[in-house]
Amino acid sequence: MIMRTNMEDEGDRRDCAGQEKDKKLRYDSYGWGSFKPATLQVLNNPKAALVFLSCAIFTQAMTVNGLARSVVTTLERRFHLTSTDMGAVLIANDVANFVSSLPISYLGAKNKPRWLGSGMLLLAVGAFVFALPHFVAEPYQVVPTTSHELCRSNATNFSASVHFDSWNQTKCGNTTSSTGQGIQDYMYVLVLGKFLIGIGACALFSLGVTYINENTPSNQSSVYLGIFYSFSIVGPAVGYLLASVFLKIPTDNTFPNNIDPEHPQWIGAWWIGFILTGALAVVAAIFILGLPRRLSSKVEDSAGATITDETPLKEMQQDKPTLDDKNGDAEKIPSATTSTDQQNGGGLNLLHGVVEKSARIMQNPTFVFLSMATVTEKGIAAGIATFIAKYIESQFRTSAGEAAMLMGLVSIPGATIGTLLGGYLVKRFELQVRGIVKMCTVLTLMTKVSLLMFLITCDDVSMVGVNTAYHNSSHAPTSLIDGCNARCGCSRDQYQPVCGGDELVYFSPCLAGCQGLATNNGSQVYDNCTCVAGGFATSGICAVNCPLKPLFLVILFFMSLGMFITYIPLLTATLRAVTEEDGPFATGLQDAMIRGLGYIPCILLVGAVIDRACALQDSSCTNGGSCLLYVNRYFGLYLLAVCMAYKVASCLFYALVLLFDRGEAHVEYSNIK
Repeated sequence: MIMRTNMEDEGDRRDCAGQEKDKKLRYDSYGWGSFKPATLQVLNNPKAALVFLSCAIFTQAMTVNGLARSVVTTLERRFHLTSTDMGAVLIANDVANFVSSLPISYLGAKNKPRWLGSGMLLLAVGAFVFALPHFVAEPYQVVPTTSHELCRSNATNFSASVHFDSWNQTKCGNTTSSTGQGIQDYMYVLVLGKFLIGIGACALFSLGVTYINENTPSNQSSVYLGIFYSFSIVGPAVGYLLASVFLKIPTDNTFPNNIDPEHPQWIGAWWIGFILTGALAVVAAIFILGLPRRLSSKVEDSAGATITDETPLKEMQQDKPTLDDKNGDAEKIPSATTSTDQQNGGGLNLLHGVVEKSARIMQNPTFVFLSMATVTEKGIAAGIATFIAKYIESQFRTSAGEAAMLMGLVSIPGATIGTLLGGYLVKRFELQVRGIVKMCTVLTLMTKVSLLMFLITCDDVSMVGVNTAYHNSSHAPTSLIDGCNARCGCSRDQYQPVCGGDELVYFSPCLAGCQGLATNNGSQVYDNCTCVAGGFATSGICAVNCPLKPLFLVILFFMSLGMFITYIPLLTATLRAVTEEDGPFATGLQDAMIRGLGYIPCILLVGAVIDRACALQDSSCTNGGSCLLYVNRYFGLYLLAVCMAYKVASCLFYALVLLFDRGEAHVEYSNIK
C-alpha cells in the first residue's frame, strides 16, 4: 500500500509538472493555438513584439491621420458632402475610441495579444467598409465643360446694388436631386467605417502600451514606447505621400481624356489607400495574434534574478509568486490576469467592474493630474495638427497639396524627433515621476515661446467684392455684384478664383466679367474681362512674396518637436503612478479622458475659433458652409490665444502633480532593497 501510494504521488507530481509545462507552452510560446513550432520562437522577444505593434500603430495612424485627412475635399466633391458632414465622418474615430476604451481595457487585460490582434482585424474591416462606397455607388460622372464659367452678356439683368448675400438667396432654389441625395447617404457608410476603425485601434493605446511596458526592463521601457509612438507620427507622413500619388489616378474609367488633376471636377482614386491599409492591418493582426500573453524571454530573464537596488519594481511584482515559492516551480502569470479572473469569478458584471475600478483609480491624485496634463498637451496638438495645413495655405497662398507636403517635410519630422527625444531623456537621466513632471514643465514653457510663430502673417488676399472695390466702382467693396458683371448671370456655386492683370483676385471668371478663354503656353488665360483693369486674368489666387515664410517653417519644426516631446515622459509617469495590475485599465481610462476631454472638444474649439477669422464663407446651394477666405492676422491671433491657454493649463496641472504627489501609488526604484 505504501509503495502504491508513493508511486501515485510520483505520478501526481509528474502530471502536475506536465500540466505546468503545458501551461507554460500555452502562455509563454509564440504561435497560434496548438501550432507553436520551435522555429517561430525567435519571434518570442520584446524586439519582435515592438516591431509587430509598431507596424500596427503605423497602419492605424496612416489610415486615420494621413489618408482620411488627405481625401476630405475629394470625398466632399464625390459624394456631395458639406464640411459639417465630413466633420461627422472624421470625428467618428474619436467617438469610437471614447466609448470603447474602458471596456476593452477592462476585458483585455487577461490576454492582451488576442485583443490587440482582433482589434487590428476589426480595423481592417473598417478600412474596407470606408472604401465600400466607391464600389457600390454609381460611377462618377464628369459634367462637360461649358461656358457657364464665363460671363454671358445676354443674361438677366441684376441690379448692381444688390448685396452678394441677397443675390445668393434669390438665386438659390431646390437644387438637390434624388440622385444627389442618394449619393449623400453614403456619408453614413463612411461614418460606420471610421467608427469600426476607431474601435479596432482602441486597444493599441491601452493594451499595446502596457504590453510593451510589462515585457521590457523598466530602464528601457521609455525608449521602447518612444519608438512605438514615433511610428504613429511617421504613419501620417506616409499617408500624405500615398494620397498625393493615389489622388492623381482617376477614381474610375469614366473620365474624359481632357480632364486632369488640376481640373475642379477631378476625383482621384481616394479608395486605394484604404484597401492597402486594410490589407496591412490583416498582416499585422496575424503576427500579433501569435504573441504569448507574456514573453518567455522576459520570464527567463527574471526567473533567476536577484533583487538588487537596480531591480525594477514591475519585475518584482510580476515575479512575486516565484519568490514566495520555495521550489521555484510556480507559474508566473501577470497579476492583471489574476485580478480579472477573480473579478469575473466573483460574478461582477462589466459595468460594475468598470465603474468600481475607475472610481478606485481616480482616487489617485497623481494619476488624475497627470492625465489632465496629457489631455491638454495632446488635445492642443491634435487641434493644431488638424488645421495647420489650412493655416499655411491661407497665410502663404499655397495649394492644398503644397501645404500637405510642407506638413510632411517640416512638422512630421519635428514631431517624430520630439517623441524619440522625450523617451531618451527619461532613460538618460533615470527620471521618476516628480523628475518627469519638472522636465515637462520646463519643456512646455520653452514650447510656449515657439507659439509666437502665429504672429508671423502675410498680407491678406485682395479679393474684389470682399475687401476691395471693383475698378472704377462707386459701390461698397463687400458686394460681388457690380455694373461690370450685373448682366453675366453668374452662379454662386462656381467659386473658381482668378488673378487679374491688376494683381487683384476675383471670385470667378464670370464675376470678373471674362467672356473668352484661351490657352497660352499650356495654361488657361481668360480675356475680355470687363471688371479687370488689364482686361485678362489667369486661374488661381495671385502669388505673394512673403519673406517670413522660411522663418515660419523653422519655428514650426521646433514647435512640433516641443508639442510631442512630453508624450512619452507623461505616459511613463502615468504607468509608474499606478500599480502594474491597474496599468492596462489606467491607460485605457486615460485614453478615454484624452478622447472625450482632449481631442473631440479641442478640435471643435479650434475649428470654431478659426471660423471667426473667416472673411468669405461659401454659401453655395450644393456645398455651403466652408470658409473660402480668411483674415490672416485674426487667424494667427486666435490660434495663438487657444494654444497659450492650453499650455498654461498644462503647467497648472504639472504644479498640482508636484503638490499632491506623495509617492503612495508608486515606489521609487532606487528605494527597493
